[in-house]
Amino acid sequence: MNGHDLGPLPTDIDEVDAIARGALTKEELQNLLFDSLGLSKRECREMVNAIFEEMRVALEAGDAVKLEGFGRFQPKERPKRWARNLKSGEKIPISERRVVTFHPSKKLCANIDQQKPPPKPAHPRAS
Repeated sequence: MNGHDLGPLPTDIDEVDAIARGALTKEELQNLLFDSLGLSKRECREMVNAIFEEMRVALEAGDAVKLEGFGRFQPKERPKRWARNLKSGEKIPISERRVVTFHPSKKLCANIDQQKPPPKPAHPRAS
């Protein structure tokens, strides 16, 4: 199944509300699957958890996770480096670590660019 099998993006206010709040949670994702696929809530929860578990296992193994039309999650090694404490000026070592980066697909970037939210009103600075 790919993203085209689920039909058009939701347009009613309740489903778009997750985007307005700034985050789509796993529970909301499970509920969206429940509403669109007609599976039981338990099956939807297991499906979402299985997908994220497979993604986690792949990333921990050092493999990239590519989702067509969405983007690519990729583990990346960050080398040891030095930072500076801005208050004291002291150099602080930052150990090497492994992080996950996300690279959105061109299609996702184009869709997001077309649906820019209206600019937020400027708030006057408190003196």
